[in-house]
Amino acid sequence: MDTPRDAAHRGLLKLMLRLPSQRGELQLLWPNDASFEALCEAYEDATVTLDRLLTSPREGEDELIDEYRIVCRALESDIIARCRTRRARSRL
Repeated sequence: MDTPRDAAHRGLLKLMLRLPSQRGELQLLWPNDASFEALCEAYEDATVTLDRLLTSPREGEDELIDEYRIVCRALESDIIARCRTRRARSRL
């Protein structure tokens, strides 16, 4: 059975592919930050839904597809900000 941690890990892997310049920071955040794990799980859920909508589009779902694209970009932005914050703290 799939656990939330499994979904979060898949989200992490997708983020590592999508954001290669952040890969090192993502790997450092993963084991130590439960809220980061929740963001990864949310990213997995959003990307799976977006992929499903794009693969089997139904009439009238254009707005929903746009909404999921926005959600994915917002999660990516949040995660990039978290990586930058972690990087800045580690320099202190």
